[in-house]
Amino acid sequence: MGLFNRSKKKTPSISDKAFSQQAESDTACILIMDRVMEDASQAATIVKQVFGSDAVGEIDQSHSPLTHIIVKLEETEFWCSYMPFPVPPEEMNLPNTPQYSMFNPEEYQAICNSKSFWLIVQKGGGQSLAGKRQVCRLLTSLVGALLEAEGSLGVYVNAAELLISRRVYLQNADILKKNAEDPNYFPAPLWIAIRQGQKGDMLLMGTWGLRQFGFPELWFLDPKSHWAEIHEKLYLMSIFQITEKELYKDGDTIAFTEGNITTFKEMNGALFLIGGNV
Repeated sequence: MGLFNRSKKKTPSISDKAFSQQAESDTACILIMDRVMEDASQAATIVKQVFGSDAVGEIDQSHSPLTHIIVKLEETEFWCSYMPFPVPPEEMNLPNTPQYSMFNPEEYQAICNSKSFWLIVQKGGGQSLAGKRQVCRLLTSLVGALLEAEGSLGVYVNAAELLISRRVYLQNADILKKNAEDPNYFPAPLWIAIRQGQKGDMLLMGTWGLRQFGFPELWFLDPKSHWAEIHEKLYLMSIFQITEKELYKDGDTIAFTEGNITTFKEMNGALFLIGGNV
């Protein structure tokens, strides 16, 4: 994409790259509601309106008020299960403060007081990186449609411990829709969290959730740039790997600006980016 300058170190071709991990085959998220729905099967109507009548398969309400709907998108099945009670704490590790731009304090408070939720799951489609990528794109589109339902508050992605408001999710789902035919685009902000911490006196900023795609997390050690610039770099680097344009490994180097070399160093199962005055 021309956004980063190459270092002089030879970069292996895609065919030479070997991924050290496997993507997580199952993919899931939680859609959070501010009310208990009287008839959750109404969600099937939304799915049919967006994806066509053939997209909705079996609807099981045999244990009402629980509802289970099978949705099929491009030969991929998703289980949508409605639970008429708040999300159990062990299923949703809510951050204590607003997470950058993914939600504001009012949206966070509403989510904390949620009344019910949908568990949306795809089983086994992520057997390969390409399969995982496709499942995530389809699931994003499905969740984007379901978020149009009255009472929707936001989404929690378990694998990244990532909380996203309805407002932000719909914005990114719309970007995905506009880039549906672009193989180089992936909605990273909806699947990868950006976190920060401290190592002694040094600031750390990095990803949380890349492991679900089979990659070690990426962390900047003591970054100098503004947090927004680091966010952009981490999202772009995540996209480059998820779309199979790059594979970062221990000992690799990268130049974000000409003449400033940053080195990848593996520590505790993550890749840290060190130096380069980033």
